[in-house]
Parts: sequence; structure tokens; C-alpha cells
Amino acid sequence: MTMKELAKLCHVSVSAVSKAFCDADDIGKETKEHIFSVAKEQGCFGKFYKGKYNKKIIAVICPEISGDYYSVFVNMLKGLIEKNNGMCIISTDDFDAKKQSELIEYYISYLKVDGLFVMGLTAQLKKGYETPIVSIFSSADNKVDLVVTDMKLAVYEAIETLYFLGHRNIAFLGETLTTKKEECFINGVKQFDDIKYSLIKSEKRFEEAGYDCANKLLEEKENYTAVICGYDNIAIGAIKRFKETGIKVPEDISVIGIDNIQMSEFTETSLTSIDVNPKDICSIAYNLMEKKLENKYFKANQSIVIKPSIVIRESIGKVK
Repeated sequence: MTMKELAKLCHVSVSAVSKAFCDADDIGKETKEHIFSVAKEQGCFGKFYKGKYNKKIIAVICPEISGDYYSVFVNMLKGLIEKNNGMCIISTDDFDAKKQSELIEYYISYLKVDGLFVMGLTAQLKKGYETPIVSIFSSADNKVDLVVTDMKLAVYEAIETLYFLGHRNIAFLGETLTTKKEECFINGVKQFDDIKYSLIKSEKRFEEAGYDCANKLLEEKENYTAVICGYDNIAIGAIKRFKETGIKVPEDISVIGIDNIQMSEFTETSLTSIDVNPKDICSIAYNLMEKKLENKYFKANQSIVIKPSIVIRESIGKVK
């Protein structure tokens, strides 16, 4: 069935059929309903209908959903989108800049989504994108609105907390994807003249990375009394290994994680962690998106920085 054939069956012009299926304003309601009715009888309604979906389609691109951290942000954004009568589409770029760029192009140019959240924009956007975009965590394009956590300040405050508890030998336990947090740690410890520090890195991820880093730390000649971990899963793995070797937390070694995932409060020794305040980040990011959806020329013209906080629990204490 062609559009010309459908127009003949409906006794209207091809132009009228085209306008009906595009939800044009300059065609009468009765004419439109008549065309739709005949099209459904002929089984070609879906073939021709080009009307706009009645919900805003918002895409979310995140690095991964296998860990707890990004899943929290994805679920919060999804909740906000759906609460405001939107539809959420989720994709992962697997920390691959090329894949992220392909996903952005696909969502904007082909799916024509109404808005896009990117967790860590890694490259400059192509010119000509009019779709509202908000980046979270970081952005390589300063023209894109950004909501970010002040991780440098957060890690410094974690070091300062340990310093006031008497710790002078502090190590950072990380993996290949925690390089930026490692840099924050280095900048932080350099603010204290009498802190000795070490950087321990694993090729593994999550709890396995923490377990591996703890083993490497135990091989160090220096007696480290505290560790700051790239994220909470690393801290949980490290604590397990410390306890296996008879090292008590926090009596022998203090441990701080980053991200404050839900599990951290319920581990055997509850974990002190840096809370990056995902609720505030997602709320502000979504408010930005709403303003951009209402006015495509709206721009915050700055990076909105959210202050993290340290949640003190059982895993840190004074040096013996």
C-alpha cells in the first residue's frame, strides 16, 4: 500500500494523507481520523505514522552498570525522568571514548532523542547539535553544561581527617580507572610536609583490586597506618585481606573508601567513605535538563560543583 493508493481509498489528496500522518495542525480532526481508520483497516498505519511520541525521550550514557557506583546515578536519573512523564534509554560506553562518541551520534542524529545525559564527556561535540546535553563528573567540551563533585577537596579532607588522628604514613590503593583520584591524593598529601605516602595500583577491579593492593602493601618496607581507596569496593577487598593476615581495622590500619555505596554501612567493620552526594548531583543535572528542554538556548555557562562529605564510620581510628 502506497500513500497515493491510501489517498485514493480515503477520497482525499496525497498531501492530506501526508499531513495527517505528520500530525500537522492544518488538517481537520475528522479528516485525520478518517484517514487513520482506513489506514488501520489496510494494515499500513504504522508504516506511515510519523507523529511525535507523547513522552520526552531522554538518553543516559554511562561508563558501566556492573558496579554499584554508576548504577546509583543511572537509577536516580531514570527515576527523575520517569517521574516527570519521560522515557529513559540507557547505554554503556565501557570507558571507550570512541564508543561514547558513536552513541552520542546515534542518539542525537538517528533516534533524535529529546535530551542526553553523559557521564564523563570525553571529547568535543560535533558542531550543529541542538539536542540538550548535560554532562556529569567531567567534560572535555567547555560548552556543555557540567555538574561535578569537587573530588580534590574531598580527598584532601580525607587525608586531613587521618592526619588529625595521628597518621603520617598513608597509602592510596587504586586500579587503572582511578588515576584522577590518585592525582587528587598526591596533591593532597603534598600539603603536609611530614606525611610519607605510597601509590599501590592493581590491574584488577572492584574487591579483587582491593585484595590485590592489600597484598602489595604488605610487601612494602614502610609501616603504613592508613589507606585511602579509589572506591568502596576496593576498600572492602582490602579489609578482607588485612583481616586474613591478622591486621585489625581500625586498630592496626585505618581505611577510607570513596563513593559511599550502600554496602559500606553494612560491612562487618562499617566503612568510612567520601559521599559524593549523587542525589544532589542528579537533581541539579535534571533541573538543568528541564530548563534546556523548555528553552534550547538556555545554558548555565558554568560548571556546577557539588561539595562531597566524609561519612565517619568504624574503619578509622587513632594511631596506636
